[in-house]
Amino acid sequence: MSYRHIALTLFACLIASSMLHAQTSTPAASAAVDCSSATASIPNQKEDEDTIKRIEQGWLTAEYRGNPQFLECLLEPDYRTSGRNGQIRSRADVIGRVPQTTSVHQAHDVPKLDTIVVVHGDAASAHSIMHTTDKDGNPKEVHFVDTYTFHDGRWHAFSGADL
Repeated sequence: MSYRHIALTLFACLIASSMLHAQTSTPAASAAVDCSSATASIPNQKEDEDTIKRIEQGWLTAEYRGNPQFLECLLEPDYRTSGRNGQIRSRADVIGRVPQTTSVHQAHDVPKLDTIVVVHGDAASAHSIMHTTDKDGNPKEVHFVDTYTFHDGRWHAFSGADL
């Protein structure tokens, strides 16, 4: 499958999900978390590709380094993601896995991502490819998609999928 085909497919999904999400959006951040902090949010957010790429890398860093506050500020209350096996995880599931993910990856460098971003008004999708290694040290690519909406001066993720 070509990147162009993936990008066009993501764009079509983005438009449909953005329209649905716009009808059900609620504030993303918990009152207990200060989302203006640099450790809880990417600073200087704009409605552009570069900001989404920084957020994607920040999200991965938060998981590798044990920063659930970043995800509490990023993920919408109704956030859902699907795994390759079809399992649906909620916002609470994703945030709750941060300690487990951190314990596995704490000693490793945070992998760099190659990310294709499509921004359409106040919605965006990101197809990221994480370059890492498997348990035997062989190169491995992990593909995933995240979709965002921009409100209250910053981006919020409302859905994702592991490919």
